[in-house]
Amino acid sequence: MSDTVPAGPAPKIDVVSSTSAVETARIAARGCDPVLQIGSRVEVVDRVETSWRKRMAGRDFTGLDIAEGEGVDVVADLCWPFERLDQAVDGRRFGLILCQHVLEHVRRPFEAAENVARLLAPAGTLYVAVPWVQAFHGYPDDFWRFSFRGLLELFPDLEPVDMYYSATGSGLDAAYKITVDGRIDVARTPFEIEGRLFETVYDQQDNIAMLRRQEQQPKLPIARRYLPALFVNLVFERR
Repeated sequence: MSDTVPAGPAPKIDVVSSTSAVETARIAARGCDPVLQIGSRVEVVDRVETSWRKRMAGRDFTGLDIAEGEGVDVVADLCWPFERLDQAVDGRRFGLILCQHVLEHVRRPFEAAENVARLLAPAGTLYVAVPWVQAFHGYPDDFWRFSFRGLLELFPDLEPVDMYYSATGSGLDAAYKITVDGRIDVARTPFEIEGRLFETVYDQQDNIAMLRRQEQQPKLPIARRYLPALFVNLVFERR
């Protein structure tokens, strides 16, 4: 009699293509009130109908930023001692925290991330979006770039429940993730998405031809834009 256990069906692996607008709508729907947006000061990119505040009209919404301005209800620094930050938000804990395009501008991201996690209510949802590739942009300064693995290190006590790549995080640009049997695969997404969709590999002859054209036209720019933009987006829950 054999002790071999019959193998089950092979897992179904899918590259899921969506849009940032669809993904952020899902995030808004899954999170409970009260809602905290970190980095809420209205800039040019926020003057659209899909801004978080407009999207969540009628909900218990608080905007927090390091500086005063339109869209800011609480002025605070994520790297303050937690007691001071806690006092600034009146001791509230939030069912949904939105931290989009913020952590790259924070001098001490581990301290900031710990504070953000402490503001999250039991069973709360945290959405974090940060650049993996982006040109320097100082608001007021620019310090870091993050991978999915880096974000997981920043929030070790929270459970990742969704993740995707995107170009901006709020528009109609494409968003990509990997699912295995219909569930998000945290370990596989970064490797397979970058390998399947984002790598452009030239064979040797094409590469040589491109270099020769540059020798003949020394003023030919290597890129038309300074850098592409690619963001990593992670949704965490406190279980």
